[in-house]
Amino acid sequence: MSPLLLAAIALLTYGSRVAALALLPRPGARIEAVLSRMPAPIFAGLATVTLVTGDGELVAGPILGAAVGALLATPARSLLACLVAGAAGYALTTLAT
Repeated sequence: MSPLLLAAIALLTYGSRVAALALLPRPGARIEAVLSRMPAPIFAGLATVTLVTGDGELVAGPILGAAVGALLATPARSLLACLVAGAAGYALTTLAT
């Protein structure tokens, strides 16, 4: 993954969040409560799918480094911290191999 692609993904992620905050009305209290609980399970599911190959084996190398980096940043409860730590884990693992 090139640095330019990583920057584009980050820009798309945060750009869409800012656009949603600026353009959409605030949801009702019940919907807001449900939405506040959704990101963690969704991200956990996405992470699990990316860590297992089509053969059912665990991936190796930079992808595992990114997952470990993001996992170490989860106590911060910040998506930005997880993205930065994941990118750092990916970069460090790529340089080490």
